[in-house]
Amino acid sequence: MAARIQIEAHEGIDKDFFTQIRTWAGEVLERTGSPVPHLCITIWKTMGELQAFYRKEKETLGVITGEEMDFFATHDAWRGYPRIHVCQERLQGIPGDIVQGVIHHEMSHALHHGTPEFYTFRFSNRLQQVGRTHGLDLPHLQQCVYFLSVAIKDREAVQQLAEKGLAFSQVALLEHLVSDTDEERQVWDVVRGSPVLGKIALAAFLKVLLPIQAMISVGIEEAQTLRDQWNEAYGWLSEKEQEDLLRLAGRTMNLEGGTFQERLEQAVLQFITSF
Repeated sequence: MAARIQIEAHEGIDKDFFTQIRTWAGEVLERTGSPVPHLCITIWKTMGELQAFYRKEKETLGVITGEEMDFFATHDAWRGYPRIHVCQERLQGIPGDIVQGVIHHEMSHALHHGTPEFYTFRFSNRLQQVGRTHGLDLPHLQQCVYFLSVAIKDREAVQQLAEKGLAFSQVALLEHLVSDTDEERQVWDVVRGSPVLGKIALAAFLKVLLPIQAMISVGIEEAQTLRDQWNEAYGWLSEKEQEDLLRLAGRTMNLEGGTFQERLEQAVLQFITSF
């Protein structure tokens, strides 16, 4: 394992926490059955340290993305190889089975989305024109593309884990994510009257729905229960809004072949013309 993965722990990291991260990362590597390129996991002690790192890294590399601090852990390939960042403070108090799901999830991203292609987005003339036609200027279009890219990559990461026999950890993680949607509801109450901002919020809501649909597609027994939980958790969306999201999720699931950028553009075009 040491030859395939590098784990760096900052000063003050709890030894048991470090051991668990290494063990859970190894569980995913053991299921891949193929060599892994250089992969680095950095374990940070505090959110302040991680935020300072991200600010400096983005400034150095000219990276413009959404706010990473909303996630339990993060992944990128900004420097040409997969990296995972885990913060001990961020995960403090989170049950172990959910943290296991987080690490499995990030490892799947690292293995399947470990090149810069998955973190650099193109905006073709056609995409920009369709966006303008539907009221999205470039900054708003960029937000839609970012949120949809997150949802699509999450769907692919979860599906890969499910196919490798690790669906159990993603069930635990997704159950946790759908257990509290207060923040999403508060956002929706503010933006639902805006055609543009409402569209962007709906794109963000696909982050949980698409992985659930992916597990349904591969026959995971608990997946339908997760869908029922999603329906209840997002019950503050109107029936039409839920139906539109489910229909769009199904159409996105059917986007196969081509490069990630091609699939992403098709998903964005479908999305902005559907609402």
